[in-house]
Amino acid sequence: MVNVSSAYILAIIVCAVMFIISAVVANLISFKPDMSDVAQRKVWFWVLGVLNVVVGLGLNYGIFFTKIHAHSKQNDFLTAMAIAAAVSFILYVVAGFIAAKISKTGKLSNWF
Repeated sequence: MVNVSSAYILAIIVCAVMFIISAVVANLISFKPDMSDVAQRKVWFWVLGVLNVVVGLGLNYGIFFTKIHAHSKQNDFLTAMAIAAAVSFILYVVAGFIAAKISKTGKLSNWF
């Protein structure tokens, strides 16, 4: 039985995984004297933020939505998927902002 909370749980898990990947990628990019590494970190942060939404929606659709047969439950789950994707993106950005402020001199500070 597919529940609407499944969409939220999966979106939060995807958000956490994408945030960890973003932090790892930011730490893998080496410092450069001309500061071109800062732009790379910002681009990767925002690309992974968008992928957070796309992957979350894709997984929710592929795993859960295809198993729902009642039309009214499909509409409810689509609404939950959209809200979960938005919340996931907001959590990703807020977590990135907090990490950037905590790490004022580190590689994560370049996200914003």
